[in-house]
Amino acid sequence: MPTTAPRVIEPNIAREPLLSTKLHRPRPRSRLVSRSHLISRLQQGMEGALTLVSAPVGFGKTTLLAQWLAESGMPVAWLSLESDDNEPIRFFSYVLASLQTLYPHLGTTARVLLETSPGVALERVLALLINDILERVTDPFALVLDDYHVIETETIHGGVAFLLEHLPPQMHLVMATRADPPLPLMRLRARGQLTELRAADLRFDLDEAREFLHTVMRLDLPTEALAALEQRTEGWIAGLQLAALSLSGRSDVAAFLRAFTGSHRFILDYLTEEVFSRQPREVQSFLLATSILERLSGPLCDAVTGQPESQSRLAALEQANFFVVPLDDERHWYRYHHLFAEMLRTRLQQSDPSLIPHLHARASHWHEQQRLFAEAVQHAFAAADIERAADLIGRIDVNSWAGLGMEVQRMLGWLARLPESFVCTRPLLCVIHAIALMFTNRLEEAEARLQMAERCLDGQPPSEQTVFLRGHIAATRGVMARFSGDLARSVAQAQQALVLLPHPERTPGPISRLNVAQAFLADGDVTAPQERLALEMVTVLKTSENQSMTMRSLTNLAQLQAVQGRLRQAAATFEQAVQVAPRQEDMQVIAGSLIYFFGLADVLREWNELDQAEQLLEQGMEMVEGGLTVEGHVLMLGYTTLARLYLARGQYPQALAALDTFTHLAGARHLAPSLMASASAWRAHMELMQGNLLAAKGWAEHCGLTVTGRSQYQNERAYLTLLRIAIVEGRENPSASRWQEISHLLERRLRDAEAKARGRSVLELLLLEALAWAAQHERNAAFSALARALSLAEPQGYVRLFVDEGTPMRDLLRQALVRGITPHYVATLLAAFDEPVEEAEVRSPSPVGALIEPLTKREQEVLQLLAEGASNREIAQRLIVSTGTVKKYVYNICGKLGVQSRTQAIARARSLHLL
Repeated sequence: MPTTAPRVIEPNIAREPLLSTKLHRPRPRSRLVSRSHLISRLQQGMEGALTLVSAPVGFGKTTLLAQWLAESGMPVAWLSLESDDNEPIRFFSYVLASLQTLYPHLGTTARVLLETSPGVALERVLALLINDILERVTDPFALVLDDYHVIETETIHGGVAFLLEHLPPQMHLVMATRADPPLPLMRLRARGQLTELRAADLRFDLDEAREFLHTVMRLDLPTEALAALEQRTEGWIAGLQLAALSLSGRSDVAAFLRAFTGSHRFILDYLTEEVFSRQPREVQSFLLATSILERLSGPLCDAVTGQPESQSRLAALEQANFFVVPLDDERHWYRYHHLFAEMLRTRLQQSDPSLIPHLHARASHWHEQQRLFAEAVQHAFAAADIERAADLIGRIDVNSWAGLGMEVQRMLGWLARLPESFVCTRPLLCVIHAIALMFTNRLEEAEARLQMAERCLDGQPPSEQTVFLRGHIAATRGVMARFSGDLARSVAQAQQALVLLPHPERTPGPISRLNVAQAFLADGDVTAPQERLALEMVTVLKTSENQSMTMRSLTNLAQLQAVQGRLRQAAATFEQAVQVAPRQEDMQVIAGSLIYFFGLADVLREWNELDQAEQLLEQGMEMVEGGLTVEGHVLMLGYTTLARLYLARGQYPQALAALDTFTHLAGARHLAPSLMASASAWRAHMELMQGNLLAAKGWAEHCGLTVTGRSQYQNERAYLTLLRIAIVEGRENPSASRWQEISHLLERRLRDAEAKARGRSVLELLLLEALAWAAQHERNAAFSALARALSLAEPQGYVRLFVDEGTPMRDLLRQALVRGITPHYVATLLAAFDEPVEEAEVRSPSPVGALIEPLTKREQEVLQLLAEGASNREIAQRLIVSTGTVKKYVYNICGKLGVQSRTQAIARARSLHLL
């Protein structure tokens, strides 16, 4: 790997969709001059890294390569380059697409990372491709880059040089170019890795010139005329072709040859003029009018010229060797030879410049009718019709480009071509600009555009369009708030959008409905109504063709199930989300995939399947590091899961470093303060796990919260950390009032978690409650809380939730094993502590008829009152004690009876004849 800084792909405009005609391997013409000696050299060159076919225009480079491919049968990926390909994202996307014409799944991950991650380090993309080739491809193949001389971008040259330096042995690179590229040719030459064919190799000798003129051009010349022509063209194939076209039908060959002098450039100018001028006027008009097109088809040329039968005219031009190149096997699409097209455009500009905008306008309308809006926009700009370009931009469905790197950059490029005064007076353009800015992490600029859109709407009379735009603004703000991690604001904005949008089933309605379905991430409510809403979104979106939104709905449901504590169902739903993509390699291109990588990794981490979790985290982190726009809460999920993975492996410095990285990113991306606070709480938690009570207490003093304060779901992590700190302090310095504060906070948090069905929170709180009782030496209450936690956790396979509590939890589980509380599950947990359990130690719970420990007289009184249906408060009033004391008695009773609830306690007591 190079030691220099990695080249970064700048967010320049790139075209989408990719044009398959650029990937079409040219077929050799039926009449060709045999060049077996050159084909042999090309075949021998496959043993090296690079074959360079470098010569001026018109030396038959492409034709020779087409002949080689036809005769050798070599598997080849082909890419015809244009000047527009100087955009790095576009160039390497086409390279990857060309490789996929040979191997459809090759480089998919690299291509997705490239196209969805503006700012990605190019070496990262190419490394993924190289590794993929090494893993997937066994037979030799070649990648041909035709017309590489049009590439001038240093970043692209650097990427190609990197590819050559690390080229897999199965792969060979072929370049056809008019000038030597700025690549390490000397080094390749010294290593014997370079094969070169240059102008001196490619030019026709006398025999080849005779064969070309006779066989290909069907022209018979006297020997002396042939020799003179070959000498003056120096074997330049294009010159011979142009001369043959000019000589066709002439009787004054000698006069023509006398005038045929000068350098290649002047010969080209002269013969092009000769060829063009000799065509009928209608052909000249057709050539000039269609020269504005990059690609030609019959219907498109009909629309541009206003004349019918363009398809047959294109076929006739090709048959006459008239610089028309077919782009597909069916001969539906063509292009002009580049130099010929340049000559035509120059002539058009000189002869009738006023016609050019009209021709582009016709092309724009035709592409619009075919719903090819990108091409329609390009021609509208070429026609200098800014109004039309703006209208067309507004008609492009947001779902077709939002979030995709290449498309977002193209949209930004278009908007940059519009005058600022033009954009700021059109609210729809402001909203579109805001969305594009949002997907490049420029949230402040995006908000400024939304405010500009609102100013445009102020004072306008109410209409369906103005209401829609206000709904669109609210929906966009909802997505922006989600990106920043402000989930409460995201939900509020989404709800406002749905009220305003006249057709909430259309864009951007679905994303707003999904944002509303994510309300549980803000308030922690995962009860039945919220679950029904999440399920409804899955059902609705599964019938659509929007893969991105479908995956989002599934990952949202999986997140909700994980909050409910239903790990197994969450994992199954995450796996359903994978099936949305046609290939697993495409996961990274679909919005919501990052939640899959991080969310499923967190489930696997909890199951103690750390290696599998790490693999998913690595895939997700590659996307983050590649510059992908990431929602704030998803970013936090990824880094906290990574930190907890390190913690599980005892790698404390790495765990803290992961949290510090998140904090740095959160600051750089201006994420919501609540996320920063949660990250700080996690850091204090992990300091405490390392025994650094001082650091944890330092956080507690500055977090602004106390155990007696009012807690909400968004600061639940902070309160859980405060509870842990308080329990550790309580072990060292017991205080009745302190334990009472802890008990009250635990009770409040448990009540809230149970009411909102947050099973995962309930489990963690029960473990803390068990640890708190154990620290006070209230063993029965501790085992009662622990037994309840174990009964809830076992069906879902929780492991790390217990193990990460460290030695106090290990000791408690050891004693639970002795008491026979869920012995097989406890044995599994102890094994995760590296505490092997002998089979003889695993015994069933105490049989009916025996108590773990006899009830005291006061406990018998409480049990009797429980059987009578008295509440804790009523029991406290009758026994003249506090409700906290009653709760303690209830815990002791449940622990001694080996049950988890008062209902079970009553039933068990009756079976033991205690009532």
